[in-house]
Amino acid sequence: MRTVHLFRLAGLLAWSVLCALALPARAADPHKLWEIVSQQCVPGMQAQGQPQPCALVDLEHGFVILKDIIGPAQFLLMPTRRMSGIESPELLAPDAPNYWAYAWQQRTRVAQALGRPRSDEQLGVEINSAAGRSQLHLHLHIDCMRRDVAASLGDHRDDPLRQWRAWYFEGHRYWVMRLPADALEHDNPFKLAADRSAYAAANMASQSLLLTGARFADGSAGLFLINMPVNFDLQEQGSAEVLMDHDCRW
Repeated sequence: MRTVHLFRLAGLLAWSVLCALALPARAADPHKLWEIVSQQCVPGMQAQGQPQPCALVDLEHGFVILKDIIGPAQFLLMPTRRMSGIESPELLAPDAPNYWAYAWQQRTRVAQALGRPRSDEQLGVEINSAAGRSQLHLHLHIDCMRRDVAASLGDHRDDPLRQWRAWYFEGHRYWVMRLPADALEHDNPFKLAADRSAYAAANMASQSLLLTGARFADGSAGLFLINMPVNFDLQEQGSAEVLMDHDCRW
């Protein structure tokens, strides 16, 4: 009987170790990013004109840029006001700032950090769904794209502009929209996602979006917007971040 108990104890200990090793990123302090923004970057900029530890604090437009701890060249764009994430209703307001436009303007930081040039097709801006994130403050990832993702998106170089089309990749179905190069002057990707339907607008927390550069069939430059919604049946938690390459191997 004692042997059985010992085996059970050993099994429980092994299970505990495995659980500890498998803890997701969300086990970390979910308010850490907001603390960095509100307690360090913004006060430092207001008091001394120093954005550290952020790389940039833009008080006029209400956002900061922070180097992420993951990857050699990944940066995060975050608002200076508190917003939980993609589901924040303020993002769909008529006068909402276009954080995507600000993030896309900051994409040159990736090449600067790497010390080598990056084409727009090699770069992306992404936000995860509520189920696919670890932090409770809105943040957009700015980093490198996977080469195979860019190659697959090439099949949509002739899609009608500003219309969602199914995109099949690695056995999954996502949605892609082709946009002109100047789209961010007029279009806000949050609102483009919400405009798909009333259901989409009411369930923004279940959406994940990625914006990347594109070269179309006629040789013109533009953008692709990808929508990767949550699909628990297929174990898809709405994290378009899987389409990025934080090691920038391409």
